[in-house]
Amino acid sequence: MIAWQVGNYLVPLATFPYLTRMLGPANFGILGYASAIAVYGVLWTDWGFNLSGPRAVVECRGDKAAINELIWSVTFAKALLCLVSLLALGAAMRFDKHASAALPVVLMSWIAVLSNVFTLNWVLQGLERFSLFAMVSLVGRIATLPLIFVFVKSADDIALAAAIQAFAPCLTGLFSLLIVRKLGLLGHPGQAWRSTGRRLTQGADMFLSTASVSLFGVTNTVLLAALNSPYQVGLYAAADRLKTVGNMVPAQINTVLYPRVSALMLDKPASAAKLTALGAVATLAITGGGVLAVTVLSGYVTSVILGRDFGAAAPVLTLLCLATVFGNLAYLLGLQVLVPFANGKLRSVVMLLAGILNIGLSFALIPRFGARGAAWAFLIAEAVIFTVFVLVIVGSSRMRAHFTQLLRT
Repeated sequence: MIAWQVGNYLVPLATFPYLTRMLGPANFGILGYASAIAVYGVLWTDWGFNLSGPRAVVECRGDKAAINELIWSVTFAKALLCLVSLLALGAAMRFDKHASAALPVVLMSWIAVLSNVFTLNWVLQGLERFSLFAMVSLVGRIATLPLIFVFVKSADDIALAAAIQAFAPCLTGLFSLLIVRKLGLLGHPGQAWRSTGRRLTQGADMFLSTASVSLFGVTNTVLLAALNSPYQVGLYAAADRLKTVGNMVPAQINTVLYPRVSALMLDKPASAAKLTALGAVATLAITGGGVLAVTVLSGYVTSVILGRDFGAAAPVLTLLCLATVFGNLAYLLGLQVLVPFANGKLRSVVMLLAGILNIGLSFALIPRFGARGAAWAFLIAEAVIFTVFVLVIVGSSRMRAHFTQLLRT
């Protein structure tokens, strides 16, 4: 799974500097905008099945007929949601001048939404076939990697670049179908369509929590396109990509510690508190060191990796990296303190409200400051989440005692 996550970031990074140079800031901004629109489509079509689906597979593991019914009912639900998202896209094309102008690129990127309908990686997760999951996910990305260098030669090839990027999830979906069928779990759909409504109900909770996170990510890219120029979208999208790659290690710290802390909370709460504190220190040290390095080298990094046309992305990158300090610590406190102490709903509500704050700030700052305004909105929202989480922990006698026991020992 670590190899899968690293591959998800590093494989696209191989073509990233090439695309920024071939397309230029404005066209790269259009590509980023189209990709963000597609992310909304994937988010809607997925409906939290990436989380509720594996759990359902676990519940009926060993019963091939039940798993087959589950696969087809989820696929029917995704197909219905995909149709709804396509209608929404048509409405956006009609009323959004930016989406209409980028129509060919948006449609090519939308292939990824269709691919999500028949992608069965969630089945492999539920079966705990993680090696197959990683292989299926990465093969599609790696297979399409050379196509970018072969076919994208100028800024006029922007739609082709979008199509190649969207073709990778198609291959992933196809490979996952073949593997699940080879495992003997995919047969005739039968009457599976009757369970579609039940699957939608089961995935609703996960969809709401996942949708809250999207208010910090792709939303700023879309708002930049609506309120400013493609050039500013390009600056933000490029800086955000670099920030994401640089944040891989702190993200892995959170991912690895979460299940361990949850286990220790059951019978060794003092050890859980100690591990959480160590995780916070490690996260702060690594993220802070990265922010310091980016602050000093941002101009050099953007000019070397992105090209000289992206020099204005340097301050945007610095702000986004600074936001990761608050974001990583808030993520750690939320998962390893609030959730174990039965404050998961509070965590979701705070994130949702902070996402709405991010949108409001973006509307206020983007028209005047462009990509930097979007980065400031993101930074402020992440800082608010962290501050609220700290106040909640300090204000709770149980959670406060969880950490003060470290001082006594």
